[in-house]
Amino acid sequence: MADNTAYPPGQTGPPPQGYGGQPNQYDQGQPQYGQAQPGYGQSQPGYGQPQPGYGQPQPGYGQPQPGYGQPQPGYGQQQGTTNVTIIQTQQQKPASYLGFSIFVLICCNPLFGLIALIFSIMSNSAADGDDMEGARSKGKVAMWINVSGIILTFVIVIVVPVIYFTVILPAQLAAAFHSVG
Repeated sequence: MADNTAYPPGQTGPPPQGYGGQPNQYDQGQPQYGQAQPGYGQSQPGYGQPQPGYGQPQPGYGQPQPGYGQPQPGYGQQQGTTNVTIIQTQQQKPASYLGFSIFVLICCNPLFGLIALIFSIMSNSAADGDDMEGARSKGKVAMWINVSGIILTFVIVIVVPVIYFTVILPAQLAAAFHSVG
């Protein structure tokens, strides 16, 4: 169904309606969508015209200077090239046997474990100070103290009771029975 309604000049549709078919008081005096607003799109006086002295080339600027941009003798020419590759490797931190020292301290021999723990900490400190050789030697000392502590504990806990119960105690019992009778 075609709408053949005629609208006033400059109006392309029915007047805006507010709530309930009443004219909208807020839209009055506002240009409709698609219409040019006054003052926009028109040139302003003084804009777009060049200022005197601007945009003109200055004398001496932009002119090539003699000697600049010319290749210098001996520069920029390919000579025999040598590729140098430098490989830096960070020294590996030597073993301090800290965990081993803590194990010996708690489980085997507190005296040897404590001494080994001190050497392990000294080894870590030397490695942090980039003294890798000192750290390596202190770590080896800690390892040998740990091994000595384990061996000593093994001797005390295993070998001594075995010798006591197999050699000493039977000898004492035999001597006690011979002296009684």
